[in-house]
Amino acid sequence: MNIIIYVLVGIAFFLVNLLLHSKKAESQVKILRKIATHAVEYVEQIATMKGIHGEAKKDLAIQMTKKMLSQFHLKVSDEIIETVIESIVFYLNMQGGKK
Repeated sequence: MNIIIYVLVGIAFFLVNLLLHSKKAESQVKILRKIATHAVEYVEQIATMKGIHGEAKKDLAIQMTKKMLSQFHLKVSDEIIETVIESIVFYLNMQGGKK
């Protein structure tokens, strides 16, 4: 009977630990999306004034996102940052087309 209890406690501990890690990852993804959204919106605002276009806008948004993430001590790969920024730009373009 004690063995069953130990096994059940071990499984419960594993599941709780897994849940906590998934919640932390989910939280980090939300932070990344918010930061990247703010960076993209900022770049869109200043792009016209500073004559920034195309890849230069994307590069600036990536740089700003990286800088803000580092202040939160979050490490995210360049590929993920680029994908999130592309996703946000696509979404904002779709929203702009609906107006």
